[in-house]
Amino acid sequence: MSNRGLKALLISSSIVWLSTSALGQVDASGETISAEEAEGIIFERQNIMAQLHDDTELLGDIVAGLAPAEQLGPVTASIAQSAQASNEVFAMQVPGGRAKDEVWSNSEDYMARMAEFAENTARLAELGEEGDMIAVTGMLMTALPCKQCHDVYREPED
Repeated sequence: MSNRGLKALLISSSIVWLSTSALGQVDASGETISAEEAEGIIFERQNIMAQLHDDTELLGDIVAGLAPAEQLGPVTASIAQSAQASNEVFAMQVPGGRAKDEVWSNSEDYMARMAEFAENTARLAELGEEGDMIAVTGMLMTALPCKQCHDVYREPED
């Protein structure tokens, strides 16, 4: 690409960035949303992920015998609900938070992972509702691939 072409590309990219920054962001449907709406979506994602973190820690305590086994059904149900909610909120494709740019540039892979996450945690919730501690424990790595996904798609904490 010539210097002139590169300069034109940079200028047009800057104009697009400035216009979307001033007006808000564009969601997956191509609709422009306000900065406040984008912040709300990001905040919702962060809260869902925080709930998933808390629930998976509690689940770890349950399977380790450190928390009451009676909580198995409710906590696996909460994990499944949060997984489905995270799938829905990330489908809005609003950049921000600790989500890396790869979430949006490789959204097909990311959303496939999110769909699989929701499916697997729904199965985990069924097993949890049945009180099947052994099956839940056996399914943890499959149902909760958090680290594998975070390594690719989430910025590390500061």
